[in-house]
Amino acid sequence: MDHQIDELPKFVGRRRQKRFCRRFAHKPTTRRIDRHRIHDSHKEPLDMTPKRQKTAHGEISGNAADVEADVSIINPEIFSPEVLAQYKSKYADAKPYTHGVVTPLCDDARLRTVQAEMREHLTANFKETDLFKVLQTGDLVTIDKADPSIVPKIPELLKLRAAIYSPQFRAMVQEMTGCAPLTDRIDCSANVYPRSGHLLCHDDVIGTRCISYIIYLTDPDEGWTAGDGGALELYPVIEPGTPAVDPTTELLPAWNSMAFFTVQPGRSFHSVQEVFAEDKPRLSISGWYHAAEAPKGSEHATLTQLQTRTGGDDDIEDFTPFPAAIAAIVKEAAAAEEDKKAGGGQAEKNEGDREEHDEDEDCLQIWPDKEDLEYLARWVNPEYLQAENVLQIRAKMEEDSSVQLREFLIPEHAAAIRAATRVEDSGGALGDGRVPNRKAGVGGGWRAVGPTHKQRYLAYDPGAGSNDAAGRPGKDKPGKDKPGKAKGKGESAGAILHAIREELFASEPFARLLAAMTNLRPTAYKGDVRRFRPGLDYTVAHHGILTVDPRLDATLCVVDDEGDIKSSAWDFGECGGFECYIAADEEGDAANAATAAVYKAQGEDDEDELLSVSASFNTLSLVHRDEGLMRFVKYVSHLAPSSRWDVAMQYTVEGIDDSDEEEDDDGGEEGGEGEELE
Repeated sequence: MDHQIDELPKFVGRRRQKRFCRRFAHKPTTRRIDRHRIHDSHKEPLDMTPKRQKTAHGEISGNAADVEADVSIINPEIFSPEVLAQYKSKYADAKPYTHGVVTPLCDDARLRTVQAEMREHLTANFKETDLFKVLQTGDLVTIDKADPSIVPKIPELLKLRAAIYSPQFRAMVQEMTGCAPLTDRIDCSANVYPRSGHLLCHDDVIGTRCISYIIYLTDPDEGWTAGDGGALELYPVIEPGTPAVDPTTELLPAWNSMAFFTVQPGRSFHSVQEVFAEDKPRLSISGWYHAAEAPKGSEHATLTQLQTRTGGDDDIEDFTPFPAAIAAIVKEAAAAEEDKKAGGGQAEKNEGDREEHDEDEDCLQIWPDKEDLEYLARWVNPEYLQAENVLQIRAKMEEDSSVQLREFLIPEHAAAIRAATRVEDSGGALGDGRVPNRKAGVGGGWRAVGPTHKQRYLAYDPGAGSNDAAGRPGKDKPGKDKPGKAKGKGESAGAILHAIREELFASEPFARLLAAMTNLRPTAYKGDVRRFRPGLDYTVAHHGILTVDPRLDATLCVVDDEGDIKSSAWDFGECGGFECYIAADEEGDAANAATAAVYKAQGEDDEDELLSVSASFNTLSLVHRDEGLMRFVKYVSHLAPSSRWDVAMQYTVEGIDDSDEEEDDDGGEEGGEGEELE
């Protein structure tokens, strides 16, 4: 029988509409989940070759002579020795790493004209990846060459560009920052962060970038406050290459100011806080000054880390084997030893006896038996314990390698979870457009987990100690005889979800249910109870999470999606919180990322199909993840109706023998299984 998704019970969810993206290209106004990030909302300049670069005077040449440029738009006071000395001192003493702010940067009236020119004549395209959400113009580097007709429309913008890359201004930057000599290479773009726009933590290290800068063109008549969000956040490091969970310095995008910082591999970690303000777009011109050579220590750079695959199955030691799997290994080893001792015909006889015995034994061990079903019924919606439905779910898994099971837990547990999560979101003033407190939710077993350039969320561990950016939840080894018990009012959301992790997802009865649903036999498990707070938390895709062997992901998601408005917010992904699976680039590496070829658009044939799963209440998502897949949970916006809570489990798995499938097709073993799952 050919089982289609529409034949599945109403509880079985459908994946959100698959997202498609070109490997690097982007279509305006379409959401792109792109595995190639530029570490910022800027593009690399079109010309990357060292001998033909864009100069501060607009021409392309091999070695352009530095001539005096018009810097009249710049505030002349910043060039005075006294003022420059003050900026230099503050820059050197700044924490968590060298940075500074020059203000006012320009003549106020002329900068207002620049802002007006940008708003009227520049086009910004919506772009979104796992790292950012922003409206971005094309390169300001070649804007006048690419479209000569725009030149008379943006004269002040072009003068500002020439001024900030002029020899006089670059000399000022070099003196203030103490950096290496700067080339005349122009590298900048304009960006608009609307409400919910953001850029996650990274260090800006690509190629020869030396000094990063941002010129803020926010509303000159309405000051920007901390409550508006959009701050430039600077992070200290725990160790080289590892930023702290939270920033220690926040620079507001104040009108007519220019922020600088030195690009340092594995140290200059920063982010753009989500914009909370409505109708106050965060407009800026941002870019880099380049040195002749790349900085040392690139092995600590964010891009290098995200595109580096750790050797071997580095996380396998974190898994807890199921007792049945251990017993099977011991039995196999004992049998091998017995064969070795017996030898000859006796070994063949032992093998035959063992195979006959194993076939009978496996029927009992692989699939849930009556006792298993009684145990699971304390937790799981009975629809998912019916043989007919289990078989349809298995067919869906074999076809698509994924399925979403809605209303997975019985109402008793679902209601307790809904009540507890609502209480804690309300108490922490999180979601529904409220400005988050960074410490919201921390404590009571919850700790913030980093490193922030790869992830930030709260993980629950009832035995958790001090808050550590590298801390992970502990592992538990529940037995089959632990009964599921009703969760009453007053229990915390973390405690309820932790009990589900321990008593259900880490149990052998559940492992056997997964085997029946997926035709994959779980052998070991690990998992976290997580909370993604609105306006704060996320994970990003990186090669470090690639595995040697396939895994089965089982994620129970909990969000407040009651009502059409809340449900739509999660379903369409506008508030984030969805989980996305993407393919890793086999040929991609950090060195190639510094070339222009990495950023050019590819053809239609280079499109990749992605799996994106919307967050929804009481839904279990099963995904058979190949070793070449990465995944991430998109940053949860402050506009989200609630936190995203989940129990995120991973299982190492073995394929069930084809012989079992053949017996199923013949109607032999399948019938017995169906009776057990009634």
